[in-house]
Amino acid sequence: MSVFKSLVKLAATASVAGAIAVSPIFTLKAEALTEAQVLERLGSIPVFTITDDKGSPLLGAIPQQPNAKTDDSQLLFFFLGPDEAQQMLSQVQKSNPEVGKKAQIIVRSMNDAYQVIRQNKDKKVLFQFIPAKSSIESARTILTAQGVAADKIPNVPVFFAIGGQANSQGLLTMSIDQNGKKEQVVPFFLDKSDLQNLLDRASKDQPDITKATKIQVASLFQVLDSMVTKDNKPNPEVDRFQFVPSRTSFEYILKNSKQSANPQLAPQTAPKK
Repeated sequence: MSVFKSLVKLAATASVAGAIAVSPIFTLKAEALTEAQVLERLGSIPVFTITDDKGSPLLGAIPQQPNAKTDDSQLLFFFLGPDEAQQMLSQVQKSNPEVGKKAQIIVRSMNDAYQVIRQNKDKKVLFQFIPAKSSIESARTILTAQGVAADKIPNVPVFFAIGGQANSQGLLTMSIDQNGKKEQVVPFFLDKSDLQNLLDRASKDQPDITKATKIQVASLFQVLDSMVTKDNKPNPEVDRFQFVPSRTSFEYILKNSKQSANPQLAPQTAPKK
């Protein structure tokens, strides 16, 4: 299984807006991919982590809970947006200048993050994915309008489009160029504004389709779960699911592409305080 996708692959995913054509609506069958295929698909989602100058992740202490048997649990954050990672870095630099002056932001894939989580056998390190603030606000706006309670907002929202007649709505696909070939994919965006921009551009050429299209929100983890089949057999329909990282994340990666190519990510190597 591959781990971190190259910047070239991220570029192909994040810049699809330059070569898209909104295609007719279709409805996916309730079938799925193998777990290995789904984990590999996570390679297109960058995550940002705070580390020391050697690439070892900085862990936060978790307040001891009442009746807890131990108090040595620590927390490792995986940020889905660079702005939130930068805010955390600034807090570290302010609260602990000695550590903060050596701290940095590294970028890996969510696939890498999941491998680290799986290897955490003793459970002394807890993990939390932090979405971009703008994504949470967009999800709250959409779901509140649908009457969904605030406590039901996904921890990590992804945005997709549906359309068609009221009795036959389905997921919207888009056409992308991959190695000179046209491929139809079902995109799930980490940032609603990127999806909206895509629809706005497509509306100039296909107003009838885009006019009937609505943006919806789902939990990233629910989408991943729906992609995995119990018998672990692959399915070409769900194979069209693609995750599109935010434009903000992609631009950050390009700007900071000179960072260490092989930073540490395993929490076991974190320096003790």
